[in-house]
Amino acid sequence: MVRLRLVINKTLVAIYFLLIACIFSPSISFGAKADRIGAWTGKHTRLVWLQDQGDGSDTLAHGENLMLFGYDSKDGRGERPLLPKTSNYFRPIITPDGQQVIVSNRLTRQMYLLDWDSGKVRDLGEGVAVAVWEDPKPSLLLRRTTTWVYCFSGLQPENKYGTSQPLFRFPLEKPKKKELIWDKTNMAWDNIQLSRDGQMLGGLFPWPDGGVLWTKDKRWQRLGNGCWTGLSPDNTKLLWIFDGLHRNLQIHNVASGKDWTVNINSAPGIDGLEVYHPRWSNHPRYFAITGPYAKGEGDNRIGGGGEKVEIYIGRFDEQVQRVEDWIKVTDNGRADFYPDLWIEGGNKAGLAQQGEKISGAVQAAESWPTAREHLVYVWENLKAANQLDEKGPVGFFQCNIELRGRAIYTKDLQLATAGGFGETGEAGKKIAAALARTGRASIEFVMSPVVGQQGTIMTFAGGGKAQLQFIQDGDALLARSAASGAQASWPGLIVAGKVLHLVANIDGKHLEIFANGRSVGEKEMKVDLAAATFDSFSLGDTTGSLQAFLSGIAVYDHILKPAEIASNSRLAGARTAQGPTAEMLIIEGTVQATTEIPAPDAIGAYRRALVVNTYAVDRVIQGAYGQSRILVAEWAILDRNIIKSYQTPAQPEQLVLEKFADHPQLEGERQMMDVFEPELEMYYRLPQISAK
Repeated sequence: MVRLRLVINKTLVAIYFLLIACIFSPSISFGAKADRIGAWTGKHTRLVWLQDQGDGSDTLAHGENLMLFGYDSKDGRGERPLLPKTSNYFRPIITPDGQQVIVSNRLTRQMYLLDWDSGKVRDLGEGVAVAVWEDPKPSLLLRRTTTWVYCFSGLQPENKYGTSQPLFRFPLEKPKKKELIWDKTNMAWDNIQLSRDGQMLGGLFPWPDGGVLWTKDKRWQRLGNGCWTGLSPDNTKLLWIFDGLHRNLQIHNVASGKDWTVNINSAPGIDGLEVYHPRWSNHPRYFAITGPYAKGEGDNRIGGGGEKVEIYIGRFDEQVQRVEDWIKVTDNGRADFYPDLWIEGGNKAGLAQQGEKISGAVQAAESWPTAREHLVYVWENLKAANQLDEKGPVGFFQCNIELRGRAIYTKDLQLATAGGFGETGEAGKKIAAALARTGRASIEFVMSPVVGQQGTIMTFAGGGKAQLQFIQDGDALLARSAASGAQASWPGLIVAGKVLHLVANIDGKHLEIFANGRSVGEKEMKVDLAAATFDSFSLGDTTGSLQAFLSGIAVYDHILKPAEIASNSRLAGARTAQGPTAEMLIIEGTVQATTEIPAPDAIGAYRRALVVNTYAVDRVIQGAYGQSRILVAEWAILDRNIIKSYQTPAQPEQLVLEKFADHPQLEGERQMMDVFEPELEMYYRLPQISAK
C-alpha cells in the first residue's frame, strides 16, 4: 500500500510539473486554435501585420494609432503585439530566415529591425523599407549569403499616389552602405517584390503602371494597369496586378506573355466584398489579404476600413490558376492591415508552371517603330512600354497620356477622343527642346475617325496658344502653323471608319504627308521648329469634338526616310489587323439593383470609376443571352466628373454591351460594386459615342 501511494504521489508530481511546463513554455499549446495555421500550411508559419487601435480607417498606415502584431504557429500565443506601444508603423516585412521583422515609420522616415524572439529593436537609419531579398549566391570568402533591404530614400515628400524616388538597397548588416537601384521613374510604396534569383523586381512605376524591372540592365517592362502588384517569390516570373474592383488578380507570365485572372474575394466571411493589401508570401503558393471592406456607403470602401477587416491566407493551386483553399487568421474586432506571411521552406518551393528561360535582353521580332534613335515621344497603345531610351535625344522618359473630359481607352487599347482629349504632361517641353536643336521633325500617328467631321487631331501649344496643329476637315487632313500663319490641306485622305497611318515630314520650309506608307504630296509650309516654344502636346480636340481613335503616335527630331515610313505603316497595319474581337449584345433593360455613385473625391487618386448594376433583360435586340437579369459595369465618373444618374422610377433603356472580360483596358480602372450576383457574368456598357 505504501509503495502504491508513493507511485501515485510521484505520478501526480510529474503531471503537476508537466502542466507548469505547458503553461509557461512558448513551444507547447493546448488548443488546436493556437497552431491551426501551422497545421493548415504544414510548416512553421509566421505572420506580421498592423492593427489599427482607433476607428479602423487607417488602411494605408498614415497615422500613429497603430500596433505591430504577429503570429507564430509554434509559440502557442496566438495573435499578439510584437511591440508594446502604438506608433506609426508601415509595411512590416519578415526577413527571409523568418527570425526578424523590418518595419518603418513613414512619418519620421526611419527604418527598424525587430528580433522576433527577443523583441530587441535596432535602428536601420533613414528611409522607408519596401522589400527584402536574400541573394542565393554566397560570398566567395566566407560563403555567406547576403540579405538586402530595398528602400526609398525617405527624403522626397509623398503625393496622392504614395510614390517616392529613388529606390536604393543595402545589406541588412550594413545599413549605411546604400546603392542606387532605380531613379528613372517614380514608384509606388506598395508592393515591391523580387524573384528568387534577383533578376526581376515587380512594382508600380508608379501607380497605375504595373510592371517589372530587369535589375541587371535596368530596363522597365510595363505589363498592365492596376494597383498592389505581387511578384512570385520563385523564378517563374509571374506578376500579379490587383484590379480596380479590388476582387481579382491579373496574373501576367512575363516569360510567355500569357495572362489570366484569379478571383481572391471568395474566402468564407468575405461575402463577395472588396479585399485589400494582397501580398505574395515567401512561398509561391501562399499569399495574404485583408477584408472584407464593408464600411461606408458607395464611396471608396477601402478608406472606410472597419472593425471587420481581418487577415486571410489563400493557397493557390500548383499553376496559380485559382485559389484552392482559404483560412481566416485573425478574429479580433479591430482592423488589421499590411500582412506579410513567412512559411518555413518557402524559399525552396516552386510552382508546377515554370516560365520559359528568359533574360533581360529583348528577344522580339521586328517591332514598331523600326527606327528609335531619333524618337522624342512615343505612345503605341495603353499597354505598350511607351519609353524613350536613355541614349536618345531627350534621355529616358516614360510617355504617358492623361485622359481629359470623356476620353477613354478602347478594348484594342487605343485612345478614344470623343467628348475629350489626352494630355501628355512634360512631353511637350521635351519635344520642343529636341526639335529646336534640329529644326526638323517627323510626326507619326494612326487614326480611325468615327465620322466625317471637323476637329483637331493633335496640337503643339505654348502658353495656352496653338503653334502647330493637325486637323480633320471633312475628308481632308489640314496642317496649320499659327506662328507663320501658314496652312496646307490634303483632301480625300480621311474616310470615316477607315484606319489611316499618317506621317508628316517637316523640314522648316516644306511639309510632306505620307498616307499608309506612300507619299501623297509635299507642299510649301513654313514651320520654324528652331524657334519652337510650345510646352504642351495634346491628342484630340480640347473641345471634345473629335470622334476618333488614335494610336501609334511618335515624334522624331529628324525626317523619316520613305523606307522607314513604309515599314512603320506595315507594322501599324499588322497591329490593327490583330486587334481583339468581341461579340456585341444589345438589349432593352430596366435597372433593378444599383451601386451608389461615389463623389469624385471619394475615389482617391483615381480620376475615373465604373459602377456595377443589375438590369432586368426586357428584350434582346441583338446577340444571344438566356438570363432574365444581367450584370453591367458602366461609367459613372470620367475625369472626376459624374456623368451618370439613375432615373426614378427606373425606365427601360437600350444597352450596347460586350463581355467585361473582353476589355483589358478596364482591368486597372476603379470599379464600385454594391450588388452581389456571383452567378452572373459581368458585361461592359459601351459609351454610345465610342462603341468600339
